[in-house]
Amino acid sequence: MIYVYLSFIFFILAMLVTSFKRFSYTLITAASAFAFVAAVVGMRAPFHSGAYILLKGVDLSIGVDHTSAIFLFIASISWFAISLYSIDYGMNYSKKMPIFFSSALFGMFLTLTARDAFTFVSGWEIATIFSYLLIMEHKGSFKEAFEFLAFGEISTVSLLVALASLYLENHSLSIIGTHGNWIFMVMATMAFITKMGIYPLHTWLISAHSKAPSNASAFLSAPLTLMGVYGLVRMLSIAGQPEWWGVLAMIFGGFSAFWGGLQAASAKKLKVLPAYSTVENNGMILATLGLSVTAHSANLTALSSFAMITSLILLFAHITSKSLLFMSIGHAKEALDEDTIDNIRGVWTAVGKIPAISMLISGLSFSAFPPIIGFLGEWMTLEALFQSYKFPSMLDKLSAAFAGILIALAMGLAAFSMAKLIGYSALGYDHGKKAKKLPSFSMNLSELFLSLTVLLAGIFSPCLIGYFGYGDFLSGLFGVPKPFLVVSSHPIFGVMSPTFMMIVAGVIFLFPLAFYILKSKKVKKVSAWNGGIALKEGEYFSAPAYSFTIEFILRKVYDMKEIKSGKKRYVSVKDVTTFLYDGLIKATKVTSKALSVTLMNGHVYSYVLYVMVMFVLLFFIAK
Repeated sequence: MIYVYLSFIFFILAMLVTSFKRFSYTLITAASAFAFVAAVVGMRAPFHSGAYILLKGVDLSIGVDHTSAIFLFIASISWFAISLYSIDYGMNYSKKMPIFFSSALFGMFLTLTARDAFTFVSGWEIATIFSYLLIMEHKGSFKEAFEFLAFGEISTVSLLVALASLYLENHSLSIIGTHGNWIFMVMATMAFITKMGIYPLHTWLISAHSKAPSNASAFLSAPLTLMGVYGLVRMLSIAGQPEWWGVLAMIFGGFSAFWGGLQAASAKKLKVLPAYSTVENNGMILATLGLSVTAHSANLTALSSFAMITSLILLFAHITSKSLLFMSIGHAKEALDEDTIDNIRGVWTAVGKIPAISMLISGLSFSAFPPIIGFLGEWMTLEALFQSYKFPSMLDKLSAAFAGILIALAMGLAAFSMAKLIGYSALGYDHGKKAKKLPSFSMNLSELFLSLTVLLAGIFSPCLIGYFGYGDFLSGLFGVPKPFLVVSSHPIFGVMSPTFMMIVAGVIFLFPLAFYILKSKKVKKVSAWNGGIALKEGEYFSAPAYSFTIEFILRKVYDMKEIKSGKKRYVSVKDVTTFLYDGLIKATKVTSKALSVTLMNGHVYSYVLYVMVMFVLLFFIAK
């Protein structure tokens, strides 16, 4: 417990010295490091503080068991990197930001170590409120911050209803060793998928990222959405694993992954594209969790376990790679003062090689480039879904097949969108704009740290799988020694060894590298294809042009429109989900106005009647 307490202390100290911004962020980095140590210790030897009785049936307790240790392990790596990054990046913002940032991380840490519902929901709400304040640090972000807060409170209210039903069922607020009913499961699922940004509850994620400071964007997209995944896993341990939940999770997860990939493919703004990538990644995580539950209900123990470790590897890949992507994007965005993919070209030469390489590595991870960790996660996802033929129920088979088709399409769209992002931004030709000089030592250090983490986690991913407690899926075959071969089933269904793939690829790469060094260093350049039309002087093949083909083919889905402005022509696309919320906002305004005119009319009898009706309703609800 000592490392948990030390982490708490350092988070609180960081809040108290917020006037010294660099020192405050340094303390947050130290708190994150202690959280990592607590996760490592708790992975093999779970511990808890004991119970502190608040009221009858309300015992407060914190601790780390195997489940929370895995999630704390993953989250603390991201916390450490983002906090280290903020030592320099945070100097661009106010003295209030460190207290907001530290409090948000403190809330997450409280949630991940909570053993009772009261502590869990307290940490959940602390993280939500201070995340809202972090978004507000960017000027002109009130609307986006308020939208985030609205969805955050929907999540909290749903969670409160779920935990109330848990208390009525067990007469206890413990979330360890209790049992929940279907009401708990439905409301808790609503709370957690809202935090994950699952379609159609994803719009807050897109708007918040577009305005939030980049360290806040990294936090919102990675560690904060991790809380939703942790909540689902903890919920399944409480409420059981019913087949209906698994089927719905596969369907919603598959469609969310597809929708996120589809919107990312058309995104033009620098931070909108990775925001939609988060929707896609969390959709895959939800689908594999659903597959695990469905397999468990069909007594397919090996498939259920493999789907669960697939979810965890996808989560690790998403948290580390997405934190890295937002940090490197934020570095370039601040240096060049631009927010579109086209206008930030030439990061390699204009800003620096470290942010460019970081964007490249994270983008390749999301493009499933071997042997980076994202590649293994996506391979495992397809391997798990391919085994749906084992399900005895036709509904389960069709649901898994439907999810598999959508996820395969999402993977292709993700590779398409990431090629656009890294091709134009990180590796694009220099547009001639001079970058501002920024204090960037800690930013570069954190980007290097996560770049190495993403690479090494992929190469040595069998070690990660074994560390998480799923060594049954590690083996050896055809000269690959155990445990460096990942197997997807027992008996063996498919195999993969990222470690030996890297060794073979490294040896093969030596020959063209040697040829290049010895023979010539000239690079042949060709003009970009522009539909057969020659590019004029000063013209270039732009990111919108890159996306245009897919936008035109799917113009009905994108609601594509041609915009004319003088002699210029361009197309606009829109996430049609926003139409749903626009209609809901209008309906709410009309309804609230009608109710206010009816009830707040200045007549005493109307107020008395309103109070009596509400009293009767509350009486029957409470009863």
